Amino acid sequence: MALIHISCAPNSNAGEQVTRNFLLQHLADIDGILLTNYHLPSGNGTLEIDLVLFNERGVWLLEVKNWHGSIDIDQNDWRREDDRFVLHSPLTSIETKAKALHSVLENIGYASTSVVGFVVLSQMNATLRNTDDVQSREPRVNRVFHLDSRLLRALSGENFLFNRARNKALHMTTIHAIVDMLLPLKVNPGREIIGTSYRIKNDLGESESGVFHMYQAEHVTIPGRYALAKKYHELVVSTDERYEAIERFQRDMQALSKMEQHPNILQVYDYQPDRDSNDIYWLLLEWTKGISITLRERLYGPPILWPEQVRILNSVLTALEYCHDKNILHRNLHPACLYLANDGTVKLGDFDFARVPNFSKTLTMTDKPAPWKINRYMAPELLVNARAADGRSDLYAVGAIWYDMAVRPEPDEILELSQLEKTGLSADARDLLSRMVSHDPAMRPQNAKAAKKWLEQV
Repeated sequence: MALIHISCAPNSNAGEQVTRNFLLQHLADIDGILLTNYHLPSGNGTLEIDLVLFNERGVWLLEVKNWHGSIDIDQNDWRREDDRFVLHSPLTSIETKAKALHSVLENIGYASTSVVGFVVLSQMNATLRNTDDVQSREPRVNRVFHLDSRLLRALSGENFLFNRARNKALHMTTIHAIVDMLLPLKVNPGREIIGTSYRIKNDLGESESGVFHMYQAEHVTIPGRYALAKKYHELVVSTDERYEAIERFQRDMQALSKMEQHPNILQVYDYQPDRDSNDIYWLLLEWTKGISITLRERLYGPPILWPEQVRILNSVLTALEYCHDKNILHRNLHPACLYLANDGTVKLGDFDFARVPNFSKTLTMTDKPAPWKINRYMAPELLVNARAADGRSDLYAVGAIWYDMAVRPEPDEILELSQLEKTGLSADARDLLSRMVSHDPAMRPQNAKAAKKWLEQV
């Protein structure tokens, strides 16, 4: 006797992994099969089922929520404590999936098999708010479980069986037969739905800082509308940290969204927590039509001649002028932050370590130094006192980016001004670049507007 596990698709979240391991440990000696991440075709889309357990009693569908704290629920919606986001009831969702799977089994000759859906809260501190009244507001609340003996009893007992009088026990040969018929039907999604609006299309890789992962996403009901999706994983260990993380994420995005109309800055479309996990947040940014590459990628191409250098520099300085006027410092400028469109437009993005108005904390850290990678784009004063730095630190980074375009150094090379003699830049251009990367902020242009004016005179 043994419980067999079959993974149907990758990318299980933390809560699903914990729940899977709990079942494999505590039900290890039963005859059955456990499917994880099973995607059932439904109409033009799919129904994602986190876990499907087949045992002698029947088929059990588990919708896992890796949520912390109190949850206010009714028959239609669930709201996590202190979230502004309302989510459709997962009990309704799992019931819909159970009915769909039962229809499939009925069509293949297993109409008498019980198919029942549960919701599992994988965080033990997750509670249903106002429990004295919750039964009247959501009569199905007895189908919400934690990872404990109550769940194990439900999965192995008769209390929750559908149509108990007609239900037939499943032997292992029957379970194998059902699973063998279901597996060819599964859809390999390869893509994740963000909230209810966007579906991941392409994996763009991890950011250089390691703080977020990037994807191209497409609107689910507006084909051809794309977004740059950035996935943040907040490692929080307490409820207080969770609330602080939510508050910080929201206030910083609200500050950055003030810049959304600027032609040289990526718009902020939306920010939201992941549907299933408190530890994951999504930031949806403009996907500029015709975007081809970042400046980092462009540096591996043909030489960047003087007119293109000037166009890129003017664009980023224009963006910084707008940011600095709103007291927003980027503080982590490098070539991968500059997005180049086919029509020549340059857009500044990746404000993940920005200092926003009235808040000295960054988007990704709380009361801790930002985990910058020390590189040639970092102004020396940022290493001494990042909170006291001003817009001239961003101008240092612009100078280092200009150095990259002119010199084309290896990624880990230090900035060496003597290399400018080999670039073909004019003496005035070399002088301006040298001033921009001076270790003394007083030697640099004092703001982005002044830097643009100096560039015009070169």
